[in-house]
Amino acid sequence: MIQKTIPYFFLISVACSLRAQLITSIPGPDDQGGMIMPMFSITATSGTGSNPTAGTVNVSFSPGSVPKMQSLQHWSPGSWFADTAAWRPDLGSASGVGGTPAASAGSGDLFNNQYGFTFMGNGSMMMSFVPTGKSLGIKLLSVSSPLLETYNYGNSQNRWDRIFDATNSQVLWNGSMWHSYFTLPGGAAGGTYSALFEIFIANQTFTAGTGFADYSTAAKAAVKDANFTPATVNYTWTVVPEPGIGALLAGAFALAVARRCLRKKLRK
Repeated sequence: MIQKTIPYFFLISVACSLRAQLITSIPGPDDQGGMIMPMFSITATSGTGSNPTAGTVNVSFSPGSVPKMQSLQHWSPGSWFADTAAWRPDLGSASGVGGTPAASAGSGDLFNNQYGFTFMGNGSMMMSFVPTGKSLGIKLLSVSSPLLETYNYGNSQNRWDRIFDATNSQVLWNGSMWHSYFTLPGGAAGGTYSALFEIFIANQTFTAGTGFADYSTAAKAAVKDANFTPATVNYTWTVVPEPGIGALLAGAFALAVARRCLRKKLRK
């Protein structure tokens, strides 16, 4: 059995040493299995397609598979972030794991951003545009665990901002394709986690310089336009506990020591 296990340790060590690298951005949907995108639209019941005064927010969403929350060493083995990266304290691996330098170490959170939000406005397809002077809003209605957190990520701005930090917290959204990052602590229990969101029309324009989401004080207090029926979407993730790279290496090291001891005994 020892003879079969040692090569596995060797492969892990070689893989880590060959792929160890500093990466300048967080692994995204393409690294995680692809985007899972609901599409939102507005059907007007009064006004015009270019400027509706009442209507319904619709959602088209067929997720298919359930994405996994996993650590950096799963999404990009042997990688670490610069010590100045805003997301490094949360998503960075522990010191030494995957070759991570002490200065680039973090708490090893699990993360995923396959889910996104996207809006379609097209008059020829009976999809109305966002009303003049208003904007789209996204509100967190419920979450299965307080450990589940959401962040707005901006690589060029070194942005890693906590959003949806409580039930009924909200952001305004400019309608562009937007992937926020969802995280869980590295030691999160295995199972299913979920978050339910509401997409609504807000009586306020989008003005933030934080990317696709506006979470200024005014945006957080924006009032819903009661003339538009909101839509809801539920995101679900799974966590499958696996031994960390450190545990694997420690176990393999113990087996290597055992093999060496066995050789010494056989030589006597």
